Amino acid sequence: RRLWREDVVDWEGRFRTPLQGFTSTPRPLDGVAPFVWHGSIRSPEIAEQAAYYGDGFFHNNIFWPMGHTRRMIELYRNRYAHYGHGTPEQAIVGLGGQVFMRRNSQDAVREFRPYFDNAPVYGHGPSLEEFTEQTPLTVGSPQQVIERTLSFREYAGDYQRQLFLMDHAGLPLKTVLEQLDLLGEEVVPVLRAEFAKNRPAGVPDAPTHRSLLAAKDAKDTQDANGAEGAKEESTV
Repeated sequence: RRLWREDVVDWEGRFRTPLQGFTSTPRPLDGVAPFVWHGSIRSPEIAEQAAYYGDGFFHNNIFWPMGHTRRMIELYRNRYAHYGHGTPEQAIVGLGGQVFMRRNSQDAVREFRPYFDNAPVYGHGPSLEEFTEQTPLTVGSPQQVIERTLSFREYAGDYQRQLFLMDHAGLPLKTVLEQLDLLGEEVVPVLRAEFAKNRPAGVPDAPTHRSLLAAKDAKDTQDANGAEGAKEESTV
């Protein structure tokens, strides 16, 4: 965090050699450090770290049951508020997701099952049906993916970022590209509209470079006006 925000850094820690007069390059665009996401599957310490800094918390949300995801996000939201960054609802949350789509749901299940059964991570374990029921994995039509993804708010609350794992289980490149076409053409536009339509007014958007730059410019203007006001008062 200091390397992004300070031009020259002296630092000494436990796990690497010290830094003396070090400048990291390239420097952040427009002098604005990027927004930080802390990602985790099962470690509550990561949720705590994200909350401490007021950063975003991204939960993998792929291999574990939804109840685990709920507990992790509730921990992050509550600790975010505890550290004074805002209300729990204002915390910045991202979720993962894992999908396989065909226009017909039966075709999706039939085509994906051999890849699922032999996948390095979950192959030769629970059946496709069991894994789909117990985790956020969705195999079906684009409409089913939309409905399942929108249901994540039932245990995660309103959140800001949704990522999808598309290149998994040994799928060939041609199939992955077809999945991306379905995602971009039929799923993402609907999800964006639905999430925006139903989002409460108090839930913020995730920070972007543009919003961070605007906040920086506003603060710089405020500081400059404050300094000018202090100067005039001193002169009087």
